[in-house]
Amino acid sequence: MASVELGEVVSDRFWEIIRGANGEAGELKRILWAMTEAEIALFHEEFVRTASVLQGEPFDGLMGEDVSEDGLMDIAYWVVAQGRDFYEDILKHPEKMPQEVDENDPAIMNHVTSVVFREKFGKRLDFF
Repeated sequence: MASVELGEVVSDRFWEIIRGANGEAGELKRILWAMTEAEIALFHEEFVRTASVLQGEPFDGLMGEDVSEDGLMDIAYWVVAQGRDFYEDILKHPEKMPQEVDENDPAIMNHVTSVVFREKFGKRLDFF
């Protein structure tokens, strides 16, 4: 069964992987390493699509002037890494969107799929 978030279909498996990673990039890498090329690519696509929902209206309008496009992207990826319940709460209550996250927080783990894909298969992911 999948959840539908603002028009995006996100698999339950995606959220299971996020929950298993527990906000840690290293743990996500370990989980992804055991997956097939197609599974990693699908996870990456869902991660990017899920986070992209948080980078448009109304979320971008709630950010302060100091938040760059890259900063908003980091915040969106961080929110997704917190898990389904946190993510869905932010969707329902955009005013709860964090205004900043530490750029070194291990929960900003959007890069992990690209790293695993390159290390394990010697390929680059085609979509971001």
